[in-house]
Amino acid sequence: MKTNDVTTSTAEVTDLLDVIGGTEEPSVDNIISGNRVREGGSDNRQAPAFEREHDTSGTFDDEEVDPSKGTSFSRPGKVPGEKLIPLSQLKEWAHHPAKGSRTRGNNTAGLIASAIDPANIPPIVILPAEGGLHPIQDGRLRWHALKEAHGDNSGIQVRCVMFSGTEAEAVQAACDDALGSTPRSPIEVARSILNVQRVAGISQKAIAERYSVLKKDQVSRMTIAAKTVERFPTVFNLLEEPDRVSIDLCVKFAQFMKTASDHDRAAVLEAAETHESAGASLKRNELFEALGIETDEPERSAAKSDPLDPIDSTEIFGSDDQPVGAMEMLSDEVMRLRLPDPTTMTADEREAAAAAFIEQIRAYFGLDARG
Repeated sequence: MKTNDVTTSTAEVTDLLDVIGGTEEPSVDNIISGNRVREGGSDNRQAPAFEREHDTSGTFDDEEVDPSKGTSFSRPGKVPGEKLIPLSQLKEWAHHPAKGSRTRGNNTAGLIASAIDPANIPPIVILPAEGGLHPIQDGRLRWHALKEAHGDNSGIQVRCVMFSGTEAEAVQAACDDALGSTPRSPIEVARSILNVQRVAGISQKAIAERYSVLKKDQVSRMTIAAKTVERFPTVFNLLEEPDRVSIDLCVKFAQFMKTASDHDRAAVLEAAETHESAGASLKRNELFEALGIETDEPERSAAKSDPLDPIDSTEIFGSDDQPVGAMEMLSDEVMRLRLPDPTTMTADEREAAAAAFIEQIRAYFGLDARG
């Protein structure tokens, strides 16, 4: 069986416990934004200055320090609208972009240690109950840590905040986070994009216009990828890191399943079930071979012969709307800026070109052009 060759393009920190990993991955900002508590990365740029200011290693020895002197860490402050919900009445949200992804992060041990006393955990953002259970819109890793500490069916009270918007607004908020402050893998971003379309009815064009880092063809490819992983979980669960699967791999598998014969499709799914029963854990480049899907070697070799050849390019315009360079896509995860030769340009043209590139870079990071 062979694949078709496809041309592809793409809570406030309440104490130091949060900073050193006691609440969430990567950390909990605990900032109320609109109607929700947003999780995001803390700003650690001042850490070296903090360490220098508090460096007393040359002043006294550790033996001179009274270990009982001082106060304990304070608990995260109460959040407006906060309520207590039994842990057993929380569940994973079907539209969370990380649904099906890993449930443990780099700081899981610290998070579980904090979760022993649920009051130490910032509020989890929940949605109205479905069948007696509240879906978690934001805070799934905190939820998993609480379950590790107390058990899945524990009635222990958990701090929660109700998301006041509709479910459509909740998926849009999740998509904003996936494409903004909260680090997400490509397939998790893809799930967010698919959920926004399904639940909120947002068009692919509108998604591309809202998120300047994306183009319409990328939105289309990510939608295909998310649908493919959703439709064939047995296949992608064979990967050792299914939440890190590339968009390109998902799209190629979708193309294969679309063009393959009924016999070949059945053979691939049967092979997947066999490997699943055997407890297989595959790397991405091993998946197709394990499933008996042949790749087009000549064309793959040709692609390797020129790895710097872009698969998509967006021109960048300087003065008088003249192209001065381009942002080129080498793969789903690799972008390159093609710069002009400044020796052939006037000072005004160089200024205009530099401003154009800076604007494009800020747009890529989701920032306004002026800063």
